[in-house]
Amino acid sequence: MGDQKTPTIPMPSVPAAALWEISLAAYLRRRTDLPSLALKPLGLLDRYGEVAVGPDHMAFDGEDVPWDKAVRVIVRDVVEVVSDAAMAREAEKIRHLLPPVPGRKWVVDHAMALLGEFAAPRLTKARGGDVVSEVVYRGAFGRERTLQAGVFAALVMATWPQVRQSLVTTARANGVDVYGEASQYEAPGVPAPVGHTAIPQDSSDDDPTITLPAQSDPAHDTLGASGASVMPPRADLWTPAEPQSEG
Repeated sequence: MGDQKTPTIPMPSVPAAALWEISLAAYLRRRTDLPSLALKPLGLLDRYGEVAVGPDHMAFDGEDVPWDKAVRVIVRDVVEVVSDAAMAREAEKIRHLLPPVPGRKWVVDHAMALLGEFAAPRLTKARGGDVVSEVVYRGAFGRERTLQAGVFAALVMATWPQVRQSLVTTARANGVDVYGEASQYEAPGVPAPVGHTAIPQDSSDDDPTITLPAQSDPAHDTLGASGASVMPPRADLWTPAEPQSEG
């Protein structure tokens, strides 16, 4: 699907010494030679699927949580977070986020192909790798709120474990409790670090194996979207690759 290359992705330090972030759009810019028609719709997804970690805050999907507001971090296996049903919902979400402009189908097709590539070798196993699934933090009036990792963020952490390691280590360095990480400490004689607390495994009706959703017909890709639901682009994400003409 187009000219693809494997980009070299610098990993965050453990714990995070500087802000590190990636999003679905940022990865696609580095992964593919973009046709000019894809620039506008891809720009509308700049913080979609974002995962960020820094010494002062973390973020999922464009929502930042300062570490001094975080209460606990919950780690689960990726097969508990990403299911085939979640993948199907993700395809619909991306379509609804984008207005019906030229290049929309290119972005949706490449986004779902990328998610499928990340997911396929992990979601067919009993365990696919630990990911930070939720961050509980204090919101207005001290009320607890929960920020959940999206599909792309979860798959990034399963694909590159150092991203998850940076998140949990930075959380602990800021006095935040970390729950889970069973895959690292389930072996006899392996002690859990300070701040680690086991959590019960939730049962799920979703089949952890993945069936990729069907791609839309380019002649019938007519789903609309409200511009009010599109997250604003951020200039500090990776610089887009130079677009190449379609000819």
